[in-house]
Amino acid sequence: MNRNLWLSLVSMAALALAGCSWEAPVEEEQPPPVEEEAVSQPLEGGYVFTPDNYPRMGGSLAALPLGQAVTAAALGIGREQTDEYIQFENSTTWNYQQLVDGNFDILLAYEPSGEALEYAEQAGFSWEMTPIGRDALVFIANAANPVEGLTTQQIADIYTGQLTKWSELGGADREIIAYQRNQDSGSQTLFDLFFPLGERLMKPPSDQVVGSMIGLLEVVADYDNSADALGYTVYYYLSNMETDKLSRTKILSVDGVAPDNAAIASGQYPYTNDFYVVIPAGLAEDDPARVLYNWICSDQVRELGERENYVMLQ
Repeated sequence: MNRNLWLSLVSMAALALAGCSWEAPVEEEQPPPVEEEAVSQPLEGGYVFTPDNYPRMGGSLAALPLGQAVTAAALGIGREQTDEYIQFENSTTWNYQQLVDGNFDILLAYEPSGEALEYAEQAGFSWEMTPIGRDALVFIANAANPVEGLTTQQIADIYTGQLTKWSELGGADREIIAYQRNQDSGSQTLFDLFFPLGERLMKPPSDQVVGSMIGLLEVVADYDNSADALGYTVYYYLSNMETDKLSRTKILSVDGVAPDNAAIASGQYPYTNDFYVVIPAGLAEDDPARVLYNWICSDQVRELGERENYVMLQ
């Protein structure tokens, strides 16, 4: 056999034997990627909020989703984690009082009541506030009620006791059960602002003064005699935060205008009112509450609010 041919055959046999025993290299199992911890987001000027320096935030209940969105973005955390840093409970008046007492550093709140203004004045306290969005006082009836709308005069007549039957408004021949809110609530502050009835405002039985927004919706939607009930609340709360009640209640038009975001933004709906970001007056520019206040007044937070379906001011 030719020597070169023999060498070639030996080499091929060796390669064949090696091929029978060869195994593909096993890739080392890579550890799962480590999820990075949420980090706070830098603001204009390089300011970074942390859990230690984030201002204590309170406010009106209807502003809660905005407070959650702002806090989540500022601290780089999930919405479900924001409850540790914010408190949107109790009445609007109570929240302003907590700001005066130093228990809150910043508020997202609706119109301050006369009681809140008096409390601040007596304490020698002043605040700084900027309107950032707009909401509306709306009147609600049970879904079974055939009445679709009221006029400003009819509302005033109902709450001064001059108009007492739904039949006078095109409804059933039944008494109007006109609920009111507690005096220190944001809803009542708005009602008194738009309907300054003073001593003419009828004094309802105690069970017709409701101490919470959810309580008001429940008596109109589901309580005994709810088909005869009339009440008021803020538009955002009902239409975005308690949507399950929408099927059992109806928002009435006023003076022929039904409230929605467009009618509230344009002012076509008659009972619109701004809500605010509020801090103690005179804070230094580098104070965390001042930094957050300035940021909340920015276009970035306006976009956050619009994603939450608020009517934000331009």
